[in-house]
Amino acid sequence: MNLILALQVMPSAEALALVTGAGLQAKKLVEVLQSSMARSGVLDVKAPNLLKGEYVPSFPLRLMHKDLSLALDLANQLASPCPPPRPPAKPTNYVKGAAKEDLDYSAVMKFWKH
Repeated sequence: MNLILALQVMPSAEALALVTGAGLQAKKLVEVLQSSMARSGVLDVKAPNLLKGEYVPSFPLRLMHKDLSLALDLANQLASPCPPPRPPAKPTNYVKGAAKEDLDYSAVMKFWKH
């Protein structure tokens, strides 16, 4: 389950960083996503974190990192092509390594803003 949650938050964070980098309002992208087929309960909960850059943990990044590592280990054991092209471990490794405090897993947004 946590792999699926991470895989929903990471592309959202990446898209928000891309939109912001292009000088557009990230809030507008969230509004479009939430009024389309891309609507997501995860985005309902995590979009405010992503937009504000506040990552008080409801599910800590360190635990998501652990769970993603376990999922990747299982995928390797099964010779599965999981996960998708950009492994979720890369953003979580970067942000976890740079964090001095306990952050929510939505803090992967920092990966695209470094």
